[in-house]
Amino acid sequence: MTVLVDSRADLSLSNYRRVSLGGEGVEIGPSARRSMERSRAAFIALLEADRTRFIYGVTSHAGEGARVPIPPEDQRDAARRFAAAHQRSASFGGGQLATSAVRGIIFARLANLLDGHAKCRPLVAEAVAGLLERPLPRVPLAGEVFAGEIVPLMRITAGLDPAEWEEGEPMALINGSPCSAALAAEVALRSGNRLRLAGAVFALSVEAIAAPLEAYDPALRELWGDPHETAALEMFSSLLAGASVEGRRPFQAPVSWRILPRVLGQAHRCVATVEEVAAIALRSVTDNPVYLPPDTEHPQGRIFSTGGYHNASAYPAIDGVSGAWADLCALAERHTMKLHDGPVSLLPHHLAGDDGAPTHLLTLVQTGFGEEARHEAARTFLPMSESGGFSGQNDVASPTFLSYARHLRVAWCLDACLASLAVSASRALWVDRRQPAPPLAALLAAVRRYVPPADGPDRRDLGEEVGALTDAFGRAAELGTGALLASAPAPT
Repeated sequence: MTVLVDSRADLSLSNYRRVSLGGEGVEIGPSARRSMERSRAAFIALLEADRTRFIYGVTSHAGEGARVPIPPEDQRDAARRFAAAHQRSASFGGGQLATSAVRGIIFARLANLLDGHAKCRPLVAEAVAGLLERPLPRVPLAGEVFAGEIVPLMRITAGLDPAEWEEGEPMALINGSPCSAALAAEVALRSGNRLRLAGAVFALSVEAIAAPLEAYDPALRELWGDPHETAALEMFSSLLAGASVEGRRPFQAPVSWRILPRVLGQAHRCVATVEEVAAIALRSVTDNPVYLPPDTEHPQGRIFSTGGYHNASAYPAIDGVSGAWADLCALAERHTMKLHDGPVSLLPHHLAGDDGAPTHLLTLVQTGFGEEARHEAARTFLPMSESGGFSGQNDVASPTFLSYARHLRVAWCLDACLASLAVSASRALWVDRRQPAPPLAALLAAVRRYVPPADGPDRRDLGEEVGALTDAFGRAAELGTGALLASAPAPT
C-alpha cells in the first residue's frame, strides 16, 4: 500500500499512522508536482532578477555565516558544498528513536515541499519520500537540542546525493520542524489507546472494591459542564454497563475512586490537545527561508527569513500528557494499596500475605514507578542560551526531543502501574468470588492469562509476569486493546 500525498492536506494523523506504524510508502501526487514546478520557476526568476539580494542560505551562508554573501557565480556550487557538509551528525547516546518515529519525521518533512514553499523541484520531494524505502538511520534521542532540528535531520537525509541539489534546495532538507511534528504525532497516536486502557483498568478496580456506581453516573455531566469530563463519565458508563448493584459497598469509596472521572477528564483534555497540536504541525509550513508562491501583487513570489521552524506547541502538549500520566500513576498506586488494606477495601484478609500471591508487594514497586513518572513529567522549558553554548544567530534551542524522551519513560511507568493495579484487581475479584461488569470480562481474562490467580501459596516470579503484562500494555497503546487480547498467553 502507498499513501498518495497531493498537498499538505494529505499530511493527516491517519496517513501518518499508515506511514509510521503501517510501514506504507508515499507517492507524490500530480497536483503537488505542478505546485512545486511553478514555485521553483518563479523562485529562480526572483533569484535571477538580483542575485545580490539577501536570501538566507542561498545568496548568503547559513548560521553564523548569514552576514557573509555568496558571489552569484558560486551560489549553485555553494549549495552542493553545503549539502555535502551537512550529511553528518555529532549526536550520540541516550537510546534511539523507534522506527515509526524516524519514518514519521520523513513523512512530516514533506510539509514544506508539497505546495512549493520550499522552492524546490519535485525531485527533492521524490528523494525525501524515497527515504522510506531505504534502510533507516539510527537517530539518537540524546544530543538533539539545537536552534532548529538540523542535527537529527542531517542524519536522516544523509543518504541523499548532494550533487543533485541546486540553489535553495539543501536548506529545505534540514530546516523546519518535522521532528517536533512527528514526535507530537507519536505521542498522539498512542495516548488515545493508552487512555482507553487506563479507563478499563480503573473500571476493573471499581469493580474490585465494589464501589458505589453513582460517582460514575452520566447525570453528573450536566452538573460539571465539561466535555472532557463528560467523555470520561461516558467511558465509565460504557465499561460498567451491566455491573451488579448487589453486594456493593454500603458507603462511599475512598477519594481516589470517586475522582476518577475528573482526573481522567483532564487526561482526555491533554490527549485532545496533543492530537490537535500534532494534526496542525504535520501540515504546517516551517521552512526558513520560506517561499510564498506568486500572487497578483507579487508575480515572482516572496521569500522571508522567519522563526517558523521553532515549534513552541509540541513540547508543552507532550508535557501535558506526561503530567496526566503521572497523576494516573498516583491513582493506580493508591488503588493497589487500598485493595490490600482489608479495613478499607472490605475484602477478605487473605488478599495479601504468605497464604496467597504476594500482590501486596506491587504497591512497593508502584511507588518507585510513580515517583519516577513525577520526576520525568516536569515541565520542559526553553534552554538558557549560556547553558547550551548558543550564541550569535543560534541563541535559542528547541527542546522537543527532551520532552519526548521523558514522555517515553513516563508512559512506561504508567503501563507498569496499570499492570500492577490490574493484577491486584484481578486477585481481589478472585478471592471474593465475584465477576466484573460484562464489558470488562475480556480484559480480566487477558490479565489472568499473564498473571493467573491462585488460591494457595504461590511462589511464581510475580515481577516477571507483571513485567510481561506491562510490555503487553505498551503494545496495546501502540496497536489498540485488541493487540492485548490477541497476544495474551494461552490459558494454563
